Amino acid sequence: MIVLGILGLGAIVLFLWPTQRDQAGYPFARRVLGQQPSPLWELGRQELLAAMERDSQRLARARDQLERSIEGTRAIEPLLSRDDVEGLSASQRVEVRMAWFSFLEPLLEVDAIKHRYAAWPGVDYVRHPDLHSMAFSLTYAALCAQVNAGQSLLEIVAGNRRVQRLFDEAMPDLGLPSGTFTALRDRLSRARDHAAVVAGHEWFDEWIAPKLSGERLEVRIRDLALVERDKAERWIDIPSMINTARNKTELLGSRAFERWFPVQREVAEWFGDTRIVSQERRLISDAQLHEAQGRLEPGDLLIERRNWYLSNVGLPGFWPHAALYLGSSEELAARFDQDPAILERFGGPFTDYLRREHGEAFEAFAERDSEGHPHRVLEAISEGVVAASFEHSCGADYVAALRPRLTRVQIAEAIERALSYFGRPYDFNFDFATDDAIVCSELVMKAYEGQIDVPFITVAGKRAIPPTEIVRLFARELGLEHPSLEFVFFLDGVEGEDRAVHRDAERLAASAERPKWDLLQP
Repeated sequence: MIVLGILGLGAIVLFLWPTQRDQAGYPFARRVLGQQPSPLWELGRQELLAAMERDSQRLARARDQLERSIEGTRAIEPLLSRDDVEGLSASQRVEVRMAWFSFLEPLLEVDAIKHRYAAWPGVDYVRHPDLHSMAFSLTYAALCAQVNAGQSLLEIVAGNRRVQRLFDEAMPDLGLPSGTFTALRDRLSRARDHAAVVAGHEWFDEWIAPKLSGERLEVRIRDLALVERDKAERWIDIPSMINTARNKTELLGSRAFERWFPVQREVAEWFGDTRIVSQERRLISDAQLHEAQGRLEPGDLLIERRNWYLSNVGLPGFWPHAALYLGSSEELAARFDQDPAILERFGGPFTDYLRREHGEAFEAFAERDSEGHPHRVLEAISEGVVAASFEHSCGADYVAALRPRLTRVQIAEAIERALSYFGRPYDFNFDFATDDAIVCSELVMKAYEGQIDVPFITVAGKRAIPPTEIVRLFARELGLEHPSLEFVFFLDGVEGEDRAVHRDAERLAASAERPKWDLLQP
């Protein structure tokens, strides 16, 4: 018995042994909670605070997009309530489908944030009560936002199976496969989620809110949860949910905040612009990146995709990101500085002109990233228009490069125009009509404005050119004698083999029709 007692005491000490490592989670949280390891628990305090800062802003933006989507859907309610849906014109059918697309995209982002912070019980409440409370608040606010949005949409389309079938139709131009509405319909009004909202109400007031009263970020996340809770509870018959919600500890476990959307594979636990964990998890290898970079010339267009990232929610199509390859400052000098036409056009060496007119931007291309790779790419990401290394920007799952069929002077002019946008903020409204903020493909198109004619499409009432439309232009012109864009390379990810392979121009052209979110595969 003494031996057993000593062993038992040793086991307890092992579970609770403090750690010197800077991490937000309890030591041995996985064993104590019986959950799969979460990246939430491995992050240091400052890393997690930075992630929460980004995600609270993302959640607020996605929530606003959902509300705008619901308002837009209500505006076309006469179309949705018609019995003769088959009599809708082609443009009206597009309007109905776009209502579903504009709702689904931000809902995906909300769902990812909810799932991301579902491991809040493992964040150390003793050492980091603010982090624990903010993690709960983010996942709870996201769940409440889903309940509110789901009930709002179902109220509009309830009983009209014909409209729901329109929502279910494949939308290749938007990158959606068939059956997306059916895949989500039951979850939009799931009773268990309503019970979690009620259980979370008291839990939030008793254990969470008291720890969120100091810093600006704490107050913002607390208030976000309170607002979303109030909206969600308008749809809930609270008295009938009380008994269901009695066992709050059990009900508020990770299953209450599970992902609504099935995906092909758990390839990354953390969605977002930057993979905080498994950063090296990508289908394109370092050797492939090195070989591909050797094929590029300044002015080339880069089209990129990282699977399971929710960047650029709101832009349809398989390809979510576009960037410009400019090369390092040395590459720019070698390519342009001795060309007679360039010397005449810019009154001397091109790099001298850039240094004089766009000094801060040009100097950014003389710098290197944290891994020592030179900056060669100009891109618009959530932090704004920045310089990045090719290795960082294109360390992805799918990357293609296209070369404009233009003179060297025209390409230099495009590079100069692109650098004029350096430092501008990212345009989360995806409004191509304004220049004060820029989205990724907008940067590319404004650089080549008047030289590459990619047609605009209408997305949620706004004219835009998503990156997939650049590939679609390439596909339409493939085989013509004088296409706008030439094929450089296509590294195509193969998820089942955990690698990428080189594909030809025809396969790149066909990629424009691939679905953006493959929601129906296990």
